[in-house]
Amino acid sequence: MRMTITNRMMMGASLLMMTFSFATKTNAETCTQVPTCAELGFTETNCGSKKALKCPFDQTKLFCVNTTPCMVGDIYYSDNNCRADYDTLSNVTALGVVAGDGIILWSDIPANTATWVDARDSCKQLIKGGKTAHLPTIDEGLKIAKNYNAINAGLQKISGGVTLYNQYYWSSTVPDHATYAQGFNPSSGDTDGIQRNDVSAVRCVFDF
Repeated sequence: MRMTITNRMMMGASLLMMTFSFATKTNAETCTQVPTCAELGFTETNCGSKKALKCPFDQTKLFCVNTTPCMVGDIYYSDNNCRADYDTLSNVTALGVVAGDGIILWSDIPANTATWVDARDSCKQLIKGGKTAHLPTIDEGLKIAKNYNAINAGLQKISGGVTLYNQYYWSSTVPDHATYAQGFNPSSGDTDGIQRNDVSAVRCVFDF
């Protein structure tokens, strides 16, 4: 039997409807739950002067974009933004100073001096603005030494900020099977091994 154009169109439409129905059912069976705004990073409600991106599911939830790059010596705040000067706004806290690529030097100190274990544990217990600190590696210590003057200039702006001194500070770097840890002097850039049961100066950093 020869099919007319009308018959062909009717058959094509039927096949299209069957295909659409099957695809819709398949997608309905395999779809996943839509992520929340918080899961996508939209956790703020006010971005102040920073650029704000709105959550597509809830326009009141925002992601604040830091449009100003963090420079060494800048003060890093609890709103994940950097400023060159000290900010006294009540809703933000100065956490530390940008010490180098990817690290912030904590503004204060957990102890003037401590053994290596106590220094390491004290840094791990420091949590401020959602950031957890750690004892710097020897490589991070050398970044701090490279930017010694800029870091101290930033620390001097922070109320309660403690500047670095010409002395050895602990790093978290311990050579294999060694009884000592690497220390660094941020003023000179020198490094040396320090017996872990001795006491030395302590400064903590966190990643950003």
